Amino acid sequence: MVKKEPWYIKLRSNALAIVYLTRRDDLIVSQQQKGTGLDLLVTITKDGNHRGRIFGVEVKATVSSSELIQHQNSFRLKNIRHNIESFKDLPFPFCLFFFTLDNDKTYYKWILEPIVKYENDVTLKFNGNTVLKNLNDESIDNIITIVNRWYDSKNKLL
Repeated sequence: MVKKEPWYIKLRSNALAIVYLTRRDDLIVSQQQKGTGLDLLVTITKDGNHRGRIFGVEVKATVSSSELIQHQNSFRLKNIRHNIESFKDLPFPFCLFFFTLDNDKTYYKWILEPIVKYENDVTLKFNGNTVLKNLNDESIDNIITIVNRWYDSKNKLL
């Protein structure tokens, strides 16, 4: 028998993701249409102006933190499967935010990680593993720094 998740999980986890992201005043968070696979589209602004810098967020959650296995500073999903293969062709960075609702802990991982090898060599690296890291204000700052660096380098190629 398939275990059905409570009705409020998606609603609550999306709201938590928006709260985390909107702690920064340079981010505009847009919820996407249901069924697209992309839950949130985040626009990075500078001085309130759009600059064409976006990244996506898929939001997942579970009621119980027992779905995670901790190993030092990282975590792995135990029994939760999600199809991330369909995001391989996105043209922008993409993260997974994962919430455990019994203890309000938040984790993240890159699905399409922005990589700058050299100033003229930028790519989006697909990350198919299940390793998660803690998500907090510092890691969100780091995500934005990485995304901005990727766009800066990408724009130099044009």
